[in-house]
Amino acid sequence: MPTNLPPEYFIAEERFKEAKGFQEKIKALEALIATVPKHKGTDKLRADLRRKLSLLRQEALKQTKTAKRNIFTIEKQGASTSALAGLANSGKSSIIASLTKAVPVIADYPMSTVAPLSGMMPFEDIFIQLIDLPPIGNESTDGWVSSIIRQSNSIIIVVDLSDDPIAQTELLLEQFEIWRIPLRKRSDRDSIDPNKKPVIIAACKLDLSGSIERLEDLKRVYESLYPIIGISNKTKIGLEELRRTLFEISQIIRVYSKEPGKEPDLQAPFILPRSSTVLDLACKIHKDFLTKFKYACVWGSTKYPGQRVQKDYIMQDKDIVEIHLK
Repeated sequence: MPTNLPPEYFIAEERFKEAKGFQEKIKALEALIATVPKHKGTDKLRADLRRKLSLLRQEALKQTKTAKRNIFTIEKQGASTSALAGLANSGKSSIIASLTKAVPVIADYPMSTVAPLSGMMPFEDIFIQLIDLPPIGNESTDGWVSSIIRQSNSIIIVVDLSDDPIAQTELLLEQFEIWRIPLRKRSDRDSIDPNKKPVIIAACKLDLSGSIERLEDLKRVYESLYPIIGISNKTKIGLEELRRTLFEISQIIRVYSKEPGKEPDLQAPFILPRSSTVLDLACKIHKDFLTKFKYACVWGSTKYPGQRVQKDYIMQDKDIVEIHLK
């Protein structure tokens, strides 16, 4: 590989490696090719990348024509994935419709959702994937529903404030125990277990008569354990709080890379687990940076802008990081 590749190449290369799905990979590879300077030393590299791009396009076309899509699986996308779990007519589909561009079937009859539906919820400069699922407690769907919930990064438990939200919550929590899906409680924040799913309880239909009182009853029982947000998809009350809380429980941070002497790219953050170090970011950009790392300059969480830090510095959300190599 040529030794005079610009830093933009390694950043674009990492984004190509992380891309999921043919279309996302094709777009990322096109961006990668654009970073390669044109001279004799890069002729072979550019030819290899163009060949790889051609193969990807052929595979994408072949998949479109011949592949049979399994409707009971969802490809994970975005910075994080959250599954919506609730009983029939609890308001899951209305949340998806309010927070994403997905178009679910919303009806008063039970089981209007018969297959998983994915939608991308924008939050500032990233997207969080929401997955609408059939109601919990149906033997014909519970098998693959529990599988999707288990693979998600977090869970939104959806309850209906026009009914008894405490009883609904109890039933859903019991079902998670049966499925052996452990949930993260508020008391777990200081000792995070990666096997436990972060949870929000979204109490829908806050606009209906008597719902405020039932919300307060629900909070008295469960708010010490999980975040509870009352929402109305009709009046939009609580939706922004739900959006922000979902990001907060996802345990991720956004970090922006910066080259010396240049402005940072604030449109394409790197997504890392909370408590990640600048060395974690360096390795994410390119594996060779592990041995070449010298120091980093950080804007955001440091005492002063551009402060020089070592490899074990723990980054915070929205930090800007400039990595210097040996």
